[in-house]
Amino acid sequence: MKNLYSKLSWIAVPLLAVAALAPAGHAQTLSAVTISSSPDGPWFYVDGTVYFHAMSAFWPVGSLHTLTQPYGTSYVYNNAFPNQTIQYQFQGWQWTGGSSSQSTLQVIADPSITRYTANYTEQYLVGIQMSCGSGPCTAVPGGVIVNGAALNFGAANTLSSWAAAGASQALQAYSNPGWLFAGWQVGSNPVVTSAIDTIAVNAPMTITALFIPSKTITFTTNPPNMFFYADGELITTPYNMQWGLGTAHTLTVTALQNDSANKLWVFGSWSDGGAASHTYTVGAGSNPETITETFAPAASSLLYTSPPFLSLVVDGQVLPPPYSFLWGVGSTHTVAAPASQTDAQGNTWKFKSWDDTVTTPARTITVPVGADVNGFRLEALYTAQAQLTVGSSPAGLTVTVDGSACATPCSVLRSMGTQVHVSAPASVSAGSGSREDFLGWSTGGATLAPGDWIATLTAPSTTISATYHLMNSLTANANPPGGASWTILPASPDGFYDSQTLVTLAVSAQPGYRFSNWSGDLSGSVPNGSLSMSVPHQVLAQFASVPYVAPSGVSNAAGTLPQPGVAPGSVASIYGANLAAATAVGPVSPMVQTLAGVTARMGNNLLPLYFASPAQINLQVPPDLAPGAQTITVSSLGMPDVNTNFTIVRNAPGLFPVVLDGQTYALVLHQDGTLVTPESPAQRSEVLTLYGTGLGPTNPARPEGIGVPATPPYLMQDPVTVQVGSSIFTPQSAFAAPGQVGLDLVQFQLDSSAPSGNAVPLYLTVNGVSSNTLPLAIQ
Repeated sequence: MKNLYSKLSWIAVPLLAVAALAPAGHAQTLSAVTISSSPDGPWFYVDGTVYFHAMSAFWPVGSLHTLTQPYGTSYVYNNAFPNQTIQYQFQGWQWTGGSSSQSTLQVIADPSITRYTANYTEQYLVGIQMSCGSGPCTAVPGGVIVNGAALNFGAANTLSSWAAAGASQALQAYSNPGWLFAGWQVGSNPVVTSAIDTIAVNAPMTITALFIPSKTITFTTNPPNMFFYADGELITTPYNMQWGLGTAHTLTVTALQNDSANKLWVFGSWSDGGAASHTYTVGAGSNPETITETFAPAASSLLYTSPPFLSLVVDGQVLPPPYSFLWGVGSTHTVAAPASQTDAQGNTWKFKSWDDTVTTPARTITVPVGADVNGFRLEALYTAQAQLTVGSSPAGLTVTVDGSACATPCSVLRSMGTQVHVSAPASVSAGSGSREDFLGWSTGGATLAPGDWIATLTAPSTTISATYHLMNSLTANANPPGGASWTILPASPDGFYDSQTLVTLAVSAQPGYRFSNWSGDLSGSVPNGSLSMSVPHQVLAQFASVPYVAPSGVSNAAGTLPQPGVAPGSVASIYGANLAAATAVGPVSPMVQTLAGVTARMGNNLLPLYFASPAQINLQVPPDLAPGAQTITVSSLGMPDVNTNFTIVRNAPGLFPVVLDGQTYALVLHQDGTLVTPESPAQRSEVLTLYGTGLGPTNPARPEGIGVPATPPYLMQDPVTVQVGSSIFTPQSAFAAPGQVGLDLVQFQLDSSAPSGNAVPLYLTVNGVSSNTLPLAIQ
């Protein structure tokens, strides 16, 4: 047929092209027409050419054409369905203004008729089959009635018939002995279990009547004549039912039932081991089955608590009182008494035992034989408890109760009359810079002193609370750190204050500093302020460095002398703070007048400097000064000037020390120029040289700021004596050190009167003025 179609289909080319090629003067009028079938599917012929779907053409008006439906009025099969499950029946041709039942129709092209339609009715093949279990039936399990007519399957398993599209199939099934009807299934659709069903035919289909083999199930009860529900149907035993092999059914029992003598029975068990309500599955074998439901005599079972009205857990359920049950004789149950519980009045109770002396709170009990007559009774015995509730403000603190940790709020139970010991931490962190400090325990509105709470519990319920107060830190610093002297009121040993405290702060500048301003939680340039300690605070006192000379800040550079004053031409030291920006040592000779940005002057005269540092300046006192009061002005670059007063005296001898192994000794040299030490003590036969300054005027007068010439010797003008222990020696010579500035030398020799020892006291006397005393090692 496909080859035929391919050979003839060119005829359907519209004739418009042919008409367009006709010679001029012979043009024809054309009529457009469409030929089709309804529904689409059966084929037809137009002028001998086959068409499987609608076709369109242009016919010359008045031309003759033949339309043919090739199967006459019989059924035709659409070859789009090779399994032949759909068929069509020709009803006739129809066009505008007319119709015909003839299968072949000759028509004349007319512009008023634009469509010819071959009308058909559509029918679907409906198959009816029976299925027995998982496959075809080898026996006759039952019968099928369709639209009121019983089907005779005979040896066949399937019967087929045609049904008009949209027609209904009324189905009814019945089963033969040994079989059960299981339902209708259309194709792979879900099974409809009703024996009567109606199906609309909207496509070819196969309808299967499902049958399963069955067997007798016998139900009995012990005692007899009790009842239950099978798949929701009330059954009184004994009773027989036909159930399909392998099918599942729901069995439900009424737990309490009366027998014919009005005796009460309690459900005990099913013979298949299932629960009171469970699913029963029929076995696969053909042997009949028996299911027995067993009951037990009902016993009145009473549970109590002492004191009454406490809770129990019965068969896994927490139940309120009263505890009255109907349990079967021989049945087992679980009963649990909570270890502790509180009654309606707020009293706490602790489990002691059951009245049959069993001390285990949870237990399994069996209703004894005879309880259906005498009843069954069991009582849980409790003892009174005292409950201590521990709270805190703030909450969530860890306290200890009898040595065990307890996070507040928490509760503990103790027997009445028990002593309890509760401790709280002295303080707990409350964040950065804050903490909570313990104040004491409160109970009944009274606040107790800090410490542990120790008491005997005599009431059913006692509540105590650890009371804390918030403490915030005050951090007070100075920049630089040594610049301030603080006054903080009230004082705090650790810098923490109660959050309600008002704290006043005042700073005074340390020597060498001047207060500038506050930063942090205080502001301004007034060196005092106040803060409310409701939150942690930090303050910083900013100080500026300024030069400072200590009281009596000008002294002999060798050390502290028995009397004040410095001698002209000697080496003097100025002590203070922020005197220089750095530390520097000047040249020996000639000396400089500016060192580390520092100058020292008396009037308009700049003084020669040995050494300059923030805390000390060493200089030479002008040799030509007359005794009396003098003033030195110290100037440091970028800093304000500072003045200091001192006294010039004719003689202010000072001995230079030397530190040996942590011990201070007089700076004395052997005759060979080595240092006198405890390991190398002074000898009585040698000439010793003692170093000092401030011995007084020399002859000739010593120069200022440059080293003393080597010659002539610059001898001391005033008499000098050396005292060693209790012995006094006249020096061989006392003179200004050659090449040095302000340095004096005393040369002397010991005799047999000098004491021996590692630390013999040594000092000078010049013109009746004594020097400082230093030890000397003598052999």
